[in-house]
Amino acid sequence: MSFRNPCEALTEEVMKELKKVSSTTAWGVLEKITGNPILRDSLRMMNVKPVDPSYKICGPALTVRYIPYNPLNPDPVARKLLDEYPENIAKVTNAVKPGVVVVAAALGRVDAGVFGEGICHGLMARGAIGVVTDGGMRDMPFIRKLKFPIFMAGNPTPTVAAYHMHEGKVAGILPTGEINVPVVCDGVLVRASDVIIGDEDGVIVVPLEFVEEVAKRGGAIEDIEELQRKLIVKGEYIHGQPMTRAQLEKYGMLEKWKIAYPDRPIPE
Repeated sequence: MSFRNPCEALTEEVMKELKKVSSTTAWGVLEKITGNPILRDSLRMMNVKPVDPSYKICGPALTVRYIPYNPLNPDPVARKLLDEYPENIAKVTNAVKPGVVVVAAALGRVDAGVFGEGICHGLMARGAIGVVTDGGMRDMPFIRKLKFPIFMAGNPTPTVAAYHMHEGKVAGILPTGEINVPVVCDGVLVRASDVIIGDEDGVIVVPLEFVEEVAKRGGAIEDIEELQRKLIVKGEYIHGQPMTRAQLEKYGMLEKWKIAYPDRPIPE
């Protein structure tokens, strides 16, 4: 399989189609593209869920790396990062561009909040469309009022990383100040500008190399399935049966079918 230059992938048209695509559809299309269910499954965050089932996000990742901190095992690097915490958190906000999803790789520390309401307010003001983390979050009652989409593995917590954990006197995690570096979040490799698709069904990471194909095929599938929903209500279609060529032609969906299901014969 050949790939286009990743820098060309996230065009306005590609993102328009990709925003139609559910995490479930993206998951299925990735298997078709790669021919590898193991690779497909490696792109799904199994433990990260939206705090509100109505949340839907789709955007390029802005990655944030964390490291462990343990005062019982002093590490000069971690000690320095503890002192630099405010500066390194500010780097996250300053790196935000409109439409990004902030991915905070928190080492699975569900007991430590990566951000609080103040930070989320700043991310939202800069144009971020949500946060994905394998950690927890702080100040959720206030973040909910912002209607800022949060997808997390942890629970709401009164602490934010090690900085707020009694001034570093207990173990926690610290942001390194490294932004847009490859990270592993909930077991999934995420690179800057890989696209994050999240909804009630879960979170899928679409590698930049596959974005165009997922947008094209996934968008076509969603258009066809939206038509099928309407036809079910009208009594013209039964789920599980293929649409006929006549139906596809009647509703202008024949070309969409060819894009969505290139490996299937056109039903007669």
